[in-house]
Amino acid sequence: MSTSLTVALLAVLTTVGLVGSVVSDGAASLVWAVTTVAVAGLLAWRLRSAPPGMGLVAAFVTGILVVSAGLPVAIVMTEDAGGSGSRGAAKPAGVAPGSASPVADPSTELRRAVAKAGELPGGAESILSIDIDENTTRVTTLDLTTGQRVSAYFSHSSDTWYEPSRSSTNDRADAAFKASDIAGLDLTATATKVTAAADTIGIDRTSPHASDGIEIERRSGDKKLVATFSMSGVDIETDGAGALPDNLALAKVDGLLPTAERLLRTNGLDPAQPVIDELQYRVFASNAGSVGSGRGTVEMRINGAGRSGTLKETVGKFPEVSLTPSRSASSSAFALRVITSAGIERARADLEKRFTVLPIDAHALGLEIDEDSRARSSSRAAPPVMEVGLGPGSRSSAYYALDGTYLRAD
Repeated sequence: MSTSLTVALLAVLTTVGLVGSVVSDGAASLVWAVTTVAVAGLLAWRLRSAPPGMGLVAAFVTGILVVSAGLPVAIVMTEDAGGSGSRGAAKPAGVAPGSASPVADPSTELRRAVAKAGELPGGAESILSIDIDENTTRVTTLDLTTGQRVSAYFSHSSDTWYEPSRSSTNDRADAAFKASDIAGLDLTATATKVTAAADTIGIDRTSPHASDGIEIERRSGDKKLVATFSMSGVDIETDGAGALPDNLALAKVDGLLPTAERLLRTNGLDPAQPVIDELQYRVFASNAGSVGSGRGTVEMRINGAGRSGTLKETVGKFPEVSLTPSRSASSSAFALRVITSAGIERARADLEKRFTVLPIDAHALGLEIDEDSRARSSSRAAPPVMEVGLGPGSRSSAYYALDGTYLRAD
């Protein structure tokens, strides 16, 4: 064998062996390493009779090939193997990818948690929360004799309950619920409904999030008992019987006005009366910008008809009501009925054309309606105007009259 061929084989086979040992696991990696050393040693031994300096040439060529080709290939192959492995481990066995439930049978986990609550101080008559994720089931009770939360968790992998822990809390009886309050909750059937609702809303269920799971507890504001299903960082609520909020249409602008009207009427307010100081809304879309409230949310500031405060409703969640009696009324308040779908669409279409908004952002709408500060004077209130935004950021936004007539861009 010629000296040049020996040098070439030494460089190529050493590089291949390096890559093989790096990307392999366990015994295979050891076999690659031993074989590579043996072959390289044999070829190096054949160079003993080569002209002086050929050993250095062989080492140089081998080093160049390893650095320029071997290491990059090994890195790429290792990343590919790791990426495919992590994608395959996104959900435990028996759980469909993107399911609203992190476990195959959440009803079984719920029964397990309720039974454990009965063994803890406070018992099944004083449960603060039940949390289920892909790794654990946790139950927390309220011990009113000590003013402490008592938490115990069950490991799905070890099939074991661990010793409960205690921590001080300011929660009292109104934050707790009884096992009987969720006796009719079929979590497994509810998870199926929630998964379908997530698709209706437009939640991207292909992106797991650290907060994904199911939590049953009373909300802090109104103490409503809800089961919250978290998927890809987005929450959907059901009540203690597994019923979903009737507001999935709120994800798109067509659902804004019907939802807002129902929210007013449910709280004793007439949509034809001027009781709204400000209305904010944003469609449920990741590319909606900064105009408006949260994604898929309508929020109204109320000041009139003897009430003041806020009404808020988010798609997939029950309304949040914060109203108090009030004798004052706002001179700039307007009625919901003065807002029309036609006016909103006319403004949206003008904004799309005026700012050459991309098609993918043309319906990612945000909306704020309140008094026109530019037209306000000491003697009279100003009419309400719409600030409309499309797409991410705040560049594509402008002000419009309620009929959709363009006013200005600030």
